[in-house]
Amino acid sequence: MGKQFGKDAFAENDTNGVLSEREQAHPIKRVLDQKSRDVVGWLYRWNTGHVAVMWKNERCENVIYE
Repeated sequence: MGKQFGKDAFAENDTNGVLSEREQAHPIKRVLDQKSRDVVGWLYRWNTGHVAVMWKNERCENVIYE
């Protein structure tokens, strides 16, 4: 079973009104810096089907998903 985070743990703004329905998120991939390949975050799928990134520190631009 994956970790559960509150909706405030994710640095993404949601304008679709889905936030109020989100209850559980499960990690599905690691987010890596494209150049260094360091883990900079994790990709999570919410119980609503929405996918969001939880950044380790600050948001990064050049990333790959693994």
